[in-house]
Amino acid sequence: MRRCLPWILACTWACSADPEPSVDGGPPDSGVQDLGAPDSGPEDSGEAPDSGPFDSGVAPDVGLPPNRCDELGLPKRPFNEAQGGLQFGELAGDFTITTTTGATWNLKTEWTGCESFVFLVYFPGANGNALFRSSLDNLVQSPLHAHYFFTSYELDPAARQTRLGALGERLQTAIERRTNSPAQEAAQWQRFHLVADRANEIQGSVGEMVRDYLAFAPTSVVDIGDGRQAPAPAPTVFGIDRLQRWDAGDNLNEYVGGPVSFRMASFLPRFYDFQANLAARLNDEAETVVVPLLHETRTTLRLFTRTATLPDPVALASYDRLELDVRIECDARNPFACSEWDRIARISVCQNDDCSDRLELARWITPYWRRGVQHWAIDASPLLPLLDPGGPKRFFVETGPEWERATEYRVDLDLRLSRSGSGRRAKGAILAFRGGVFDATYPSAATFTFSPPANATQVNLVSILSGHGQVSPSNCAEWCDHRHQFVLNRTALEEIRPSASVGSGLGCGERAADGVPPGQWGNWAPERAYWCPGLPVTPQTLDLGSAIRLGQENTLEYSATFAGARPPGGDIDLSAYVVWYE
Repeated sequence: MRRCLPWILACTWACSADPEPSVDGGPPDSGVQDLGAPDSGPEDSGEAPDSGPFDSGVAPDVGLPPNRCDELGLPKRPFNEAQGGLQFGELAGDFTITTTTGATWNLKTEWTGCESFVFLVYFPGANGNALFRSSLDNLVQSPLHAHYFFTSYELDPAARQTRLGALGERLQTAIERRTNSPAQEAAQWQRFHLVADRANEIQGSVGEMVRDYLAFAPTSVVDIGDGRQAPAPAPTVFGIDRLQRWDAGDNLNEYVGGPVSFRMASFLPRFYDFQANLAARLNDEAETVVVPLLHETRTTLRLFTRTATLPDPVALASYDRLELDVRIECDARNPFACSEWDRIARISVCQNDDCSDRLELARWITPYWRRGVQHWAIDASPLLPLLDPGGPKRFFVETGPEWERATEYRVDLDLRLSRSGSGRRAKGAILAFRGGVFDATYPSAATFTFSPPANATQVNLVSILSGHGQVSPSNCAEWCDHRHQFVLNRTALEEIRPSASVGSGLGCGERAADGVPPGQWGNWAPERAYWCPGLPVTPQTLDLGSAIRLGQENTLEYSATFAGARPPGGDIDLSAYVVWYE
């Protein structure tokens, strides 16, 4: 995996009587804001800033109508008035802002039950200027049920008003470019809020959280090894998700060493949608059997062997759907106290007593340094036969390599068994191929023979596939075009290949709606071959179709290339199964 943060240096915070936190020697590429440097004024558009309150003329602070959730088909949650907290992941309480027009906006009053809220804070200094002059187009194009609050940490009210006035002019232009009617323009302005209050003086939970975090941050410097230390970053961005929980938001750099931008904040609401929709689905599923596997808080341990008790053979045979409910949480307030790299994690079922022989059920990739919760329900239904005949079953869980730097985290894993209503269940699964070093000797075992039952109704090849390691100059097998060809009884199946844009763009960023956590402190957003940091690896499924010989011996051959040529190096992590249905 790429070690993406070589620049982290020792960094300390200091406070003046105001208090005005400052960063001394902060890493230039980390997105850490310099909170102590004075600023000469707004550097947003190159035009003269508006000296008075910005007014779009379309009532920018009117809340969305209560039926907006129904219009968008989104699940709703009532406002939770329970005692909240100030830590990331805890319940966020009520708050009230005052806008640059003098209006007020209150969370509880405006709560619809399906919206998320992202706060973008200007801190004086180079990164603050770069952020607040970056393009607003992606925020305007983000989901309509996402709110954005622009605020500043500047002490002078006139400076805040001037800065946000200039930003409001640019936002008006961006909205006009993306709307075709006054109604569309008004809908946009209902979710953008220019906050006159200083960030730490906002009434209610937001101001309390900012003050509490700014008091904590100067005290937190994490030793991450190799003589490097990482300070807690300034709260340039944070959010309240649709579950009414605080989220750190974290990093707004487009890539390591790249600029900070509002564009990176546009991925947050999509991630919040994924989390809310997943929580609603799991909560509403009826007749689901939940089998606990692992519920622990750990610091050093990354490898676990645990026993779960599955239903008896008759009951297990009645279920056709298997999901692995994976929830990993790092509740540290300094993100660099979380696991740092994109590591392989997986759940396997043991085939012998000491679990040295095991078969992989599901795989995910850990994110780079990200506070908060990663939560997925990974569909492993094709591999349900690996759990037969039920009863006690041992599992091997990897949440990262055992040699990884010790960081505290909470892991919760459950198996979920249910009936999809499809009337079809996988009846058998046999491991055909595993991966290895992606060089001239790959793959080491290229032929597999099997005999599916004569009464099978369908036979598939299901491959959990991801490439890792980086060999110059191809960056294989993480970033390169590695292709995989299977031939059944001398009939070539469809070649498995990555997206044409692998290694570039924001392909992983765009998958925030699938569960990729935005704001990771590394090169998380560019697209990989077959995987993304902070996301389950989606199995590749091929229908063996008319080439299969039911009730007879079949020969399956496998080969892999780099863009059609010889493999250059790196590693292919592969578990390829022949799966049949009856």
